[in-house]
Amino acid sequence: MKIDTNSQPLKIKKPEFQSPAEKSPGAEAAAETQVATGDKVNISERSRLIAKARELASLAPDVRAEKVADLTARIASGTYKVSSGEVADSIIRKSFDGIF
Repeated sequence: MKIDTNSQPLKIKKPEFQSPAEKSPGAEAAAETQVATGDKVNISERSRLIAKARELASLAPDVRAEKVADLTARIASGTYKVSSGEVADSIIRKSFDGIF
């Protein structure tokens, strides 16, 4: 086996650097286009529904202050009475909401 000795050292090409002022306006847009076309995102239907629910929830008022104040006062005074029958009826109605 023969080893060929080369007297010239390896030449390493340095990357070319351009300052932002030297770059052409279209070069950056072209680079962004290349990156954008290579990426792909798939969002499941469930994720879309969750995003929609969050959006709708963020549009709803957080607290109905008047109702909270009224209930707090009635509980404190002992005049707030809960009808178990009305609660049960409401639960049943809401569970069948949209079915009939």
